[in-house]
Amino acid sequence: MAAAATPCFVPAGSSARRPAFKSAAEALTLQRTDHCSLADRSSASGAVASALAATAATVAVTAARWRRRRRADSSAAILRAVAGWPSDFVAFGAGAEEALQQVTWPLAWPYQDEVDFRRQDESDDAVFYNQPRICTHVDDSFIARLTKYYGQVFPTYPNARILDICSSWISHFPQEKCWAHVSITGMNEDELKENKQADDYTVRNLNRGPELPYASESFDIVTCTVSFDYLNKPLQVMKEVARVLKPGGMVILSTSNRCFPTKAVKIWLETKDVEHCLIYGSYMHYTGSFEPPEAKDLSPPQARIGFADPVFVIQARKKAS
Repeated sequence: MAAAATPCFVPAGSSARRPAFKSAAEALTLQRTDHCSLADRSSASGAVASALAATAATVAVTAARWRRRRRADSSAAILRAVAGWPSDFVAFGAGAEEALQQVTWPLAWPYQDEVDFRRQDESDDAVFYNQPRICTHVDDSFIARLTKYYGQVFPTYPNARILDICSSWISHFPQEKCWAHVSITGMNEDELKENKQADDYTVRNLNRGPELPYASESFDIVTCTVSFDYLNKPLQVMKEVARVLKPGGMVILSTSNRCFPTKAVKIWLETKDVEHCLIYGSYMHYTGSFEPPEAKDLSPPQARIGFADPVFVIQARKKAS
């Protein structure tokens, strides 16, 4: 039985006895050899023509794919309320802190909510968070640095009332208590029950109802740890944060580079750390209720080479009445 044929350039009309050429280079070599026969030269010419035709076809297909991709990118840009947001609004070489200091905010809300805040998994969040996760979602270095930062800020609000939203079994607050009361909200009641620093808790799905069940101007500080990127109504929630804060009160959001990707909003997955700080800052800015937001990069040196979680804090004070 004859062996199976190997794919190669076979000139049209060549006889079975004539060699097939495995590449255009082989065909050109044969065509340029003075000692080859006229028939072999003719065969080589056909191989070169076939190779060039195949190359042209490949180029045409690649160009068509590139044009389709450009059209898709253009369509995505059209869907974005402000083209280039947020990446083009970060000054070249700026870090997280500089990005918020130097940003020129678009005149209007720069998001297309139904596009930017959709998620890969739009199923009921109550199902996803049904099982308690008694674990930490960031490394020990992140927790230590955030706790230390809280320890610097909280005492500036003596006997503070603090609200921790999107909370869990731990809020990462300092061990030494310097506040009067802590309320927490979150998705899983079993987790909230385990939070030893909370005085009360409320199970709340802020993606279903962004309203906070608290009186206006009832808290000095509102915190949220590595969770605001899961909210699909971030402006409404931030307006609620502003409502429950006292004048001069502070909102403190923290973030890293970890998340549940199927539940994080689309724009978060499409951007990087510095842009994330700009996104969080924009939520505060567009409420109209806060002083200019600021970012703090608390990351350890090891985070720059991927051996520790980066630590970013984005915060703002509520304007005085």
